[in-house]
Amino acid sequence: MTDFHELYTRYAGDIYRFALFLCGDAAEAKDITAETFARALTGKAPLVSATAKGYLLTIARNLHIESMRRRKRHVELSTELPASDPHLEQSVDQKTELDALQRFLQSFPELDRAALLLRADGMSYDEIAQALGISLASAKVKVHRLRLKLAEWRADREKL
Repeated sequence: MTDFHELYTRYAGDIYRFALFLCGDAAEAKDITAETFARALTGKAPLVSATAKGYLLTIARNLHIESMRRRKRHVELSTELPASDPHLEQSVDQKTELDALQRFLQSFPELDRAALLLRADGMSYDEIAQALGISLASAKVKVHRLRLKLAEWRADREKL
């Protein structure tokens, strides 16, 4: 795959979603996405269309790991909302649910989150194992265990 525009158009959304769920911050996810494509464009090895997505996701994951190592502290900003209207309230509820899910996912090791997110993105277990540098059995176990924990979390939230 030599056409960079086609590569970006096809995979930018997937890379952004993956980065967003890894880091939990939209601005950082945009930075990781941009840097992923910059590195892919300037990389020494030519991209092959059969492996492009896995290669890009691996770059994005490595960028996230680098970012975590550089980050000395992380401070969450408080969110104060303006006066409520019906549409805003629904948006806030959805955002609150998404934030809670991201916090829940952040409580697990990065490798486990990456395996689950890659599987949710449609990658096969073989591709996940290769992208993360783990065995096929380990990839399956990580995804299965995190799915079970996610199902428990959702059931607990529905009880509230």
